[in-house]
Amino acid sequence: MLQINTGKLFARGVGRTNRLRGVLYSNLYLRDEPIVTAAGTLLGTNSLRENLALIYELDERIEEEPVGPGVLVSHGIEPFLVDFSAVASFGFDAVVSPEAALVDRLLSAKPSLASYAPPRDFLKRTFKDQIWLTPEDSAKFVSLVRDLLALDRRRFLAAMRAIRTYVAGVHRLLDDLGVAYTLMVSAIESLAQDFDGYQSGWDDVDERKRKPVDVALSRASARTGQRVREAILSAEHVLLSRRYRAFVTAHLDKSYFRNFSIEDGTPVAAYELDEALRQAYALRSRYLHNLRVLPDSLTHPFGHWEVTYVDRKAVLTFQGLARLTRTVIKEFIARGQKVEFEEYNYRHEQAGIRLMEMASQYWVGKPLQRADHAKIRLEGLLSQLVGVMSNDKDAQLTDLRPMLSDVERMMAKASARNKPAMFALYVLFNLVVSSDLRMPGFDAFVEKHHTAFDAPSIEGLVALTFLDKVGEWPLEAHRQQIDQYFEVRATPKGLHAPRTVDAAMCLALAERYREAREYDQMRAMVSNAVESLPGNAALLELERAFREDAPITWRTVLFPPPPPSS
Repeated sequence: MLQINTGKLFARGVGRTNRLRGVLYSNLYLRDEPIVTAAGTLLGTNSLRENLALIYELDERIEEEPVGPGVLVSHGIEPFLVDFSAVASFGFDAVVSPEAALVDRLLSAKPSLASYAPPRDFLKRTFKDQIWLTPEDSAKFVSLVRDLLALDRRRFLAAMRAIRTYVAGVHRLLDDLGVAYTLMVSAIESLAQDFDGYQSGWDDVDERKRKPVDVALSRASARTGQRVREAILSAEHVLLSRRYRAFVTAHLDKSYFRNFSIEDGTPVAAYELDEALRQAYALRSRYLHNLRVLPDSLTHPFGHWEVTYVDRKAVLTFQGLARLTRTVIKEFIARGQKVEFEEYNYRHEQAGIRLMEMASQYWVGKPLQRADHAKIRLEGLLSQLVGVMSNDKDAQLTDLRPMLSDVERMMAKASARNKPAMFALYVLFNLVVSSDLRMPGFDAFVEKHHTAFDAPSIEGLVALTFLDKVGEWPLEAHRQQIDQYFEVRATPKGLHAPRTVDAAMCLALAERYREAREYDQMRAMVSNAVESLPGNAALLELERAFREDAPITWRTVLFPPPPPSS
């Protein structure tokens, strides 16, 4: 929200301005002058030790709408408080939050859940009771905020993501040291993967995978070997640790080893840095994948040294990792491309905006312009059918006849891949409405294109289940399509039917297994139905009172008739 509020992404200028004010809580203590930044103004309240409150003010800018005043009056101060508190925590190396209770907990000198030591024992400055800001501190922060907001949108979002991740890591010192260390490493890793420009080579592939492949390709032609290696590289996350180390070292200069007072503890030496970074990434991976605890020399701090040693190898402490991470992120911001104006659709990134799928009645009957959209329309029709059959309040079936005229027009030239969905959509609608509401050319269309269902398909499975015609398929083909349906359901080529339809298809197959006296398979499909529609009382009862001699009618189970009115 902070960068959006600058107006640099607005296409039509500022249409409304609101003066907003809120309260942040912090261990920062300001002197007499407020800190005026491009993201708002920070003011102190008083210097009493027990007072943690700061005032944050800004002018909220809302873009002018093309017609009329628009619908947005204000976002309120809350999203700006959250974003600014993260930037201030990072920039000042302090605790800043809209939540007073969180600040109290972080500043406590008592041992935390994560360790016998409080957070202040891991980071020298961050958790002090009081941090009195100097004019130099304020000037550096103003410069940091200016550079941050001046970044192009892609780099700004990446920088904010890294800042939030770092601050979250600092806060996790309160309850989980492994998470804290992992998040600090991940803050830079996210930048490295998006902005390092790293070109992977075959030598970057893990040796344990690379050598067997080399042996297997030793007798292949050079061209074949090259193509196989390129295919592996295209899908391989090669040596992320190497990319992390390379990104860090590329964003450090010699001043990193010079702007340091020996009173601050033992810093990492230049010749130790690569190994220390290697160990940091390894600790992150061990915790992330195996929940391995950190070495004792990290979890039992001694002073505020920046480096310790485990098995003679240099390892960054929390103090060392924090300074390194903050330095790299700041350098990324300083070097990043700055723009005064950028064409960018920020609407979906505003606070309080949620993207949600529109209900099917708003789109299912729209003109069909592409054959491959028929599958989505079929999903919309299925959702409406389930609503109507369940007697849901306000449920209704959209009149699809205008859109089905497009299906009639496009069917002959559609690809074999799209024809089953188009045919299922057309037939299913026409057979669930009364005969007087059917398409005039329904019978002729079915006669001409019925071969779309000759081969078993997922779309055919769904439609024929609804029409109680799936029994015409061989039992094995029926089972294969059920398995295929669930396997690809969540993929782009799958059909995403309502859960009730999933259960109906399982019950239809269960009944066929009953008729074939394959009772184990019958029971398995009933269980699949229960697990496809969790919590459905009728399915649970069917499973509990399972009887091999009792026919299963999916309509009766899933759509029982309403009780008679009194």
